[in-house]
Order: sequence, then structure tokens, then C-alpha cells
Amino acid sequence: MSAEPTPADRARVTELLGREPQGQYSIAARDASGDPVVIENAPFLDDGTPMPTMFWLIGPEWVRRIGQLEAAGGVDAAESAVDPVELAAAHARYAELRDAKIPDDHAGPRPSGGVGGTRTGVKCLHAHWAWHLAGGDDPVGRWIADQLDERAGVHVELAADTTTVTLPNGIHARIPLGFASLTAEWLDGDPPHPAGLTNALGAVDDHMDDVEREHPEIDELARSEQGVSFGGETITSLARLELGRDDVPPTVTLDRAAAEDIFRLVATESAADRAHNPGLPSQHVETIIATCCVVLSVMRRFHLEQVSLQTGGSAIEGDGGG
Repeated sequence: MSAEPTPADRARVTELLGREPQGQYSIAARDASGDPVVIENAPFLDDGTPMPTMFWLIGPEWVRRIGQLEAAGGVDAAESAVDPVELAAAHARYAELRDAKIPDDHAGPRPSGGVGGTRTGVKCLHAHWAWHLAGGDDPVGRWIADQLDERAGVHVELAADTTTVTLPNGIHARIPLGFASLTAEWLDGDPPHPAGLTNALGAVDDHMDDVEREHPEIDELARSEQGVSFGGETITSLARLELGRDDVPPTVTLDRAAAEDIFRLVATESAADRAHNPGLPSQHVETIIATCCVVLSVMRRFHLEQVSLQTGGSAIEGDGGG
């Protein structure tokens, strides 16, 4: 059952959406830490505009993973895999559930369609997964779950002041350092002093040791076929630096030798010289070293020969949210 949002929920939802919601909503699903991942929208926005998408995915990790599935052709694959009769029935259930919230005496435009406003077929995997997480009976949601199980691995999301490690079961472990805080604490030289580089690598490893102690299964998961992936804005910059160009595919494979070479390069150059590396955006000239420290520390700890850098599928679903 959906729960009315608390003031903390409202602040978090606004942060995740990048704006205040345009209508009334409740919290339909949370992750293991209690963070909102799905909101349930009212049938109308505050200005009376019909809102066909009842369940909206806002959890950044799920948004990223579903975005990757869509980028790999997931919409067409889901439509081909799911029985069309079951899918039509799911759209009808969704519409009935939403329409039951509309007052009998309502006059004027009404929201229409099924999941995400779709009448037939599959339009958006994010909308189907949101309904699935909220407990909906959705064959597309079940198909997505099977696909995610097959693709499951460890994901490391790098932000300015935190690094989040996500295991396949959805458990999050947050490390209190990121590309900005690591740079400020240990890497403020030009180029950074060798002792600072050692300390930065050691700080990441110490925190990963804490994660592994709490979740010992991470060692086996990291070295499984699915392996470890990294995401975040500076990870995209690392992928651009690796390929030497601005346009990069959604996933870039980085092997251990290349990671070591890039680290040695950026860690020994001055900021002025570093800025001339093809593909490296100017805003990440300073923080790319910290990014390399995180990636390399994880690769060294788990003896990984390669990792994947995720550069796409990170946008919040659509423009017509709650």
C-alpha cells in the first residue's frame, strides 16, 4: 500500500526528479535502506492536466539499470516475449486501478490508456518496472526481473561526496567519499604528491574492506561473469579519456592494464597538461585522478582483469512526471 510522503520524502523525491512534483503523490515502493524508488501519482496534476502514468520510477539505481535494458533493445524484446493477451489484460488492470481514483462526478479530460498511458504494446520499461515494484501484476515487469537476474553484477556509482556499491539483490552500501571529497582531502597538489595518491587509494580500499566485511558475498559477485560496472558523470569522462573522444557508447570495457596506464598518466601530469588529453572534459580535469583511484582500488582489491564503464541510460524517465 502506498504511504503518504513525509517532509523528508518530499525533499528526496524533489532531489531525485530534479524539480518539485506537479501533482499529488504517495510513496509506492522503497529500497532496502528506505529510500523512495517509486511514487504513485494522482490521476491529475495540480492544474487539472490528466496524468496517465500512475506509478513513476525515481530510484536512480533502478532508473540506470532499466535505462541500460532499454538501450539494448529491451522495449522491442519485451513486446516480442510477452503474450499480447496477457499484456492487454495488464493495461486494462492498470487503467482500472487508476480510474478508480477519479471522482464519479468528474467532468472534463481524463487520463487514458494503460501502463504509462499505453493502449497496446510496450512503450516504456520504466513504467512497467515501477508498477512491478509497487506490487502490480505485470507480465512485462516479470520479464524485466528475469532479464535483470541474468545481467546482475556489482555496480559502483561514483558521486561528488559518496560512492554507492549496489549488489544484485538491491542492497546498497554507501562509502562516505567521492570524486570531489577524495580530491579535496588527498589530491590537492599539481600534480598530487605520491603520498597523497597512496593515501587516496588506501582510503578507498579501507572502505571497500568495510563493505566486504558486511557483505562477504561481494568478492564472488565481483569476480563472476557479470563482474563490476561503474557509473557516474566522472566515469563517463574516464570512458572518454580511455577512447580519446567525446562520443562514447553506453558501455565501455576498461581492462586492468589500461586502468593502470591512465592512472599513471593523469597522476603525474600537471592540470594544464591533463587538460589537453582528448576526450577529458574541462570540469573533470581535477577530479579524474580521484575517479581513477576508486576504479583502480576496486580492480586491485578483487583482482579484476576488466570492468565496464556505464555512460548511458542514466536519465530520469520521461518529462511528464508527478
